[in-house]
Amino acid sequence: MEVEKRRSTLEQPRTAEVRAFLICDIRGYSTFTSQRGDEAAAHLAMTFAGLAGDAVVARGGRVLGLRGDEAFAAFTSARQAVKAGLEIDLACAEESAAHPDFPIPVGIGIDFGEAVPVEDGYRGAAINMAARLCSKAVAGQVLVTRNVVDAAGEPDARARIAAST
Repeated sequence: MEVEKRRSTLEQPRTAEVRAFLICDIRGYSTFTSQRGDEAAAHLAMTFAGLAGDAVVARGGRVLGLRGDEAFAAFTSARQAVKAGLEIDLACAEESAAHPDFPIPVGIGIDFGEAVPVEDGYRGAAINMAARLCSKAVAGQVLVTRNVVDAAGEPDARARIAAST
């Protein structure tokens, strides 16, 4: 019965929704884990998750997932997604300055576009692009697409439009 219920849910057509998707993660987390151990890495990841979650919620977003050193969130507003990304970066920089033994250098990617809602979040090209931008962003960098700029207006000078998307 459970399998049949799941299949029928998955087979129902879903209407795409327009959202801003933010993905961020800690740079050097694997190295930190191997050098400092699992307990220190868990502490770092939990601190990061709290900072990221607070910024996302404060800007009207919804955290869709926290996996290890990565946060994934959705927003109805591209402008609020950019503000949240910048606030995450600032909060992580401030936390790193206050606790230099637990640095939280983050890279952030944001895209805006259609995605299809599924049981555990969304699926779509905008999410894939946000993930690519996140992987390209260096510590302290928020990369956004032209779609984000078109939807939100010129981003804060601290956010950079990705040259090739």
